[in-house]
Amino acid sequence: MSDWLLEKYLNIYPKFDSNELIIWVLHADKKPPHIGISMEKSFYSLKMNGKDDGLAIPSLIHLMEKKEIPTLAITLNTPIFHDQVKSVFLSFGSKIGVDQTCLSPITKLLTPQLNDLILIELLSELDKKQQIKCVYGFYLPQGYAGIPIYSRETIQQRIHAVQPSES
Repeated sequence: MSDWLLEKYLNIYPKFDSNELIIWVLHADKKPPHIGISMEKSFYSLKMNGKDDGLAIPSLIHLMEKKEIPTLAITLNTPIFHDQVKSVFLSFGSKIGVDQTCLSPITKLLTPQLNDLILIELLSELDKKQQIKCVYGFYLPQGYAGIPIYSRETIQQRIHAVQPSES
């Protein structure tokens, strides 16, 4: 299996409307990357050490620029309202819990009939339903070919590696 079909959508450093529904793939060159979602210039992300709950998009972009984080912004034409995004993230705890990943609330929001997806599976589902408008790339390394292939085990290993040990 090859890297996810990025060439179909990718634009490098374009201007885009941050009001749209956007899946953010931070550290897009890593296995696994970190995933968040935004709508109406508010970013939501479930993390090991907390949750981004309505972070202003300019703050996210400032961080990406400052640290030159390889990032994909995947705009969607999915009929979702901002209140739905807020509600789904509110239903999750204050950080990643047991059997959860950063993708869990996003999957619940976009494909509630499917669970336990990894990013490439979610994007493939959205592609099949023609819900992806465009993919924008920021600070991608030379020769970047797409989101690296990884497994559920890779995600769990990463979560356990960065999880604070309980003493």
